[in-house]
Amino acid sequence: MDAKVNTGFWSLAETIHAQRAPAIAPAAMEHARRAWLDTLACMVGGAGEPAARAAARAADTAGAEHRALVLGTASHALDYDDVCMLATCHPSAPVVSALLAGIDHAPEEIALADLLAAHLVGTETMLRLGAWLGFGHYALGFHATGTLGAVGAAAACAHLLRLPLAQWHAALSIAASSACGLRANFGTDTKPLHVGFAASSALRAVALARAGATASDDALAAFAHAFTGGARLDPPLRDASTPWAVMAPGFETKRYPSCYLTHRMIAGIQRLRERRPPLTDDAPVSIDVLFPPGGTAPLKHPQPRTGLQAKFSAPYCAAVAWMDGHVGLGSFSDAAVQRPALRPQMARIRVKERTGPHEPLETAPVQVTITGCGWSDTMAVDWAPGSPQDPVTDEDLLAKWQDCATHGQITVPPAVAASWLAADLGQPMDSWLYSLRKAILERSTEADG
Repeated sequence: MDAKVNTGFWSLAETIHAQRAPAIAPAAMEHARRAWLDTLACMVGGAGEPAARAAARAADTAGAEHRALVLGTASHALDYDDVCMLATCHPSAPVVSALLAGIDHAPEEIALADLLAAHLVGTETMLRLGAWLGFGHYALGFHATGTLGAVGAAAACAHLLRLPLAQWHAALSIAASSACGLRANFGTDTKPLHVGFAASSALRAVALARAGATASDDALAAFAHAFTGGARLDPPLRDASTPWAVMAPGFETKRYPSCYLTHRMIAGIQRLRERRPPLTDDAPVSIDVLFPPGGTAPLKHPQPRTGLQAKFSAPYCAAVAWMDGHVGLGSFSDAAVQRPALRPQMARIRVKERTGPHEPLETAPVQVTITGCGWSDTMAVDWAPGSPQDPVTDEDLLAKWQDCATHGQITVPPAVAASWLAADLGQPMDSWLYSLRKAILERSTEADG
């Protein structure tokens, strides 16, 4: 293994690991706070989904690793959790799930600022590792949220526990040997289970490191070599002046509970729908969608039969955006997907990719053209809804929280969620996180009925 590459990764990771709450920019901490609230909302909403129920049936949730399996699966079951295209992954779900599952201290023993700092360290480690591997990792067929998430979540938990450097190295190296996740399972219960696997693996790796298990310091360089198909990589670069990834390029808070790569398309169709000519009939229209190179890779279900498959279906998401206008949690029930009325419109949706080299998917536009009887309109959507360029407001975030709580059938007063946004970072971690964890785990078991 190239010694420069190996040294480069550990130098990068140690720079991240050295960051402690008092030295972290307040703006980054605020972004982490919002990411936590968004992820917890998704976890609440996903608690009763089949994947979370299966995880709960298979787990003894008295143990931290098993709690992490259930919480991680629930956090990603709706495919509504945040994304960051620096590494083509969902950064917060595995990290928040591992931290929430692993905390056994009394609430007053952990400062909220330290919890958020651990989140930042975990997601930063995950994203810089992913940026180093490049899009080739995802293109090979790996679900980067699962593979990178195991390492990032281990970094977060090790940071919160303030492990000695040797144990921290070992925890990350052990987690790298547990990394898994294949895009072939998109549209099934196994996709959200990848997040549960990552969070559970992270806690196991940290526990093993604390118990004295050894691991090779070459493991992360070997991880990069293996998960890029042997691509030759330069040493990763990051120094103390590099902004946190949560700040630049930023995390994108999802407005729609479907694959991120459908979001620009949905937004374009909704905007064109709003400005369509008056008195147009209800006949199906022709919708042409032009994605960037690689932009349709996860959209593998052109004729979905289930709600999970529909989240990865460009024709379905396009048809719902046009016919219903609103695209929300109710759009992805099995019954909604099986509506016969949608089929004629789905048949008139054409999806293509632009030719040429890979374009960064967070900045590459998606072009939508709609043609009806005697009219045509087109639009290029440059930024995804929920991105830093088209951000969600606090009101949007609290509305998403309430929507997820209703969907997940877990009663959480909106005032509790609102208080999280206003809490003093210097105060102890609020005990409501324990209550919420208990409610999510109980809901996952209860829903099995």
